[in-house]
Amino acid sequence: MNLQRTCTLAALLLLSATPLLRADLFSVVETTDLRGKVSFQICTESEKLKIESDLSAESRAYPKALEETKKEWLQNHAESPFPNGRLKQRTMRVVTTTINRDEADKLLAQNKGREERALASEKEEKDRILNEKPNRSKRGNNQAAVEQQKREIKENRERDALADKAETILRQKLSAAVSHDIPSYGQPPEEPKKAAAKKKKK
Repeated sequence: MNLQRTCTLAALLLLSATPLLRADLFSVVETTDLRGKVSFQICTESEKLKIESDLSAESRAYPKALEETKKEWLQNHAESPFPNGRLKQRTMRVVTTTINRDEADKLLAQNKGREERALASEKEEKDRILNEKPNRSKRGNNQAAVEQQKREIKENRERDALADKAETILRQKLSAAVSHDIPSYGQPPEEPKKAAAKKKKK
């Protein structure tokens, strides 16, 4: 009799737990594009598996697509070095997983906000250095250090512009190889003509 009651109780507990087992899981994931730029999103389990499958296919096709990109770069941009170190395979990292969608939304907003603040702070600091005017009150070494920082920032931005061009070529070739779109995050650099036109309007 006790055995029958135990089995009945176990069956009831299993039935009551079934909805929880079937509950949707929401993952906040961090993905990067071919330039290493970050994006955050919420995924269900099936969506996460799809991203993992896409990344796996891209990983297999990446070496050949990169080699083809280098060849095209030599043909069209021979005067500029190929920005090999600024291109990388896409990645995905699970930040957290929960059954509560509201909690996932909150964590998504937190991670997005943190990333946006970090990027804005970095850009603001670089712009401040670039716009800093020569100060006679500073000693020679300090002023020389500022000028060196300016040169490094400008050179880095020039390399980034070249890397963005190479990324466009690589993304197109990789997308064709794996038969799905490859995302690119962030704002593309403005074309010189467009930027000049905006300045004139002001």
